Amino acid sequence: MVKSRAPTTEPPKKPTVLQLHRADVAEKLTQRILLGEELRSSQIRNEAELESARSNRTKWNSYNIELLKRCFEPDTISDEYDQVSLYGSMMMNPSLGQMIESFRSSMQKKITNLESVRERLDLFPEPGDSSAQIAKTHLNQRPNSVFVVHGRDEAAKTRVARFIERLGLEAVILHEQPNRGQTIIEKFEQNAANVGFAVVLLTSDDIGAPKETPEAAKPRARQNVLLELGYFCASLGRHKVCVLYEEGVEIPTDYLGVVYTPFDGAEGWHLKLAKEMREAGLNVDMNNAI
Repeated sequence: MVKSRAPTTEPPKKPTVLQLHRADVAEKLTQRILLGEELRSSQIRNEAELESARSNRTKWNSYNIELLKRCFEPDTISDEYDQVSLYGSMMMNPSLGQMIESFRSSMQKKITNLESVRERLDLFPEPGDSSAQIAKTHLNQRPNSVFVVHGRDEAAKTRVARFIERLGLEAVILHEQPNRGQTIIEKFEQNAANVGFAVVLLTSDDIGAPKETPEAAKPRARQNVLLELGYFCASLGRHKVCVLYEEGVEIPTDYLGVVYTPFDGAEGWHLKLAKEMREAGLNVDMNNAI
């Protein structure tokens, strides 16, 4: 008996984004189109000149493919261009005139494709567009990764990270990620853009109080932790952010709707955090939550 194969699902198509500014891409495409038209209409009087024109066509075409790869991400546009045949129709014993016509026809098809790409430039987000950032995020999305925002309490950070990993998820801790020559804020933005959830640890790292009543000083989290809390509330949505707070630490009142869970030594936060991440769409192994 022949077993039926399980249906395969194709991965979602990645959105196309510009790698250079739209005006720059348009100018480069126009230059390549003009050069192609000059080559297409060049004078060809014999087979030697035809071979020379074909050689120039190959170099022109190869440059175009590399240019499109550098202008667009992913390679959808360059692949589309490359699929347009560089050669005309095949004939038995064609005359010189027929070979020249085939050459000009193939050049026109390539030129037409470049013109089509130029006309569609407005459809693709360029660097700096919010839509480009969204598309970039989609390209690199790691839906089962969790960003751990923490202060100076190394033990608390480690406990949370190891628990996240125990659930079959990836714990993203900023200082453990490669720098790649980036500034701190660039490194944070890149790693924060790709996660599916954020856990924010409010531990007693600092002391703060109103200027008028210094005696009312309370333990509070570091300012960078609160900044990153706000960032993730805006970028992920409050339903994908969970705050674990240490007993006695001042709770910020500006983030209503965020889940606040006591970070106790009895690990009572384990099940609550696991449920929040599962509700947010992460693939959580609840068997390891207890």
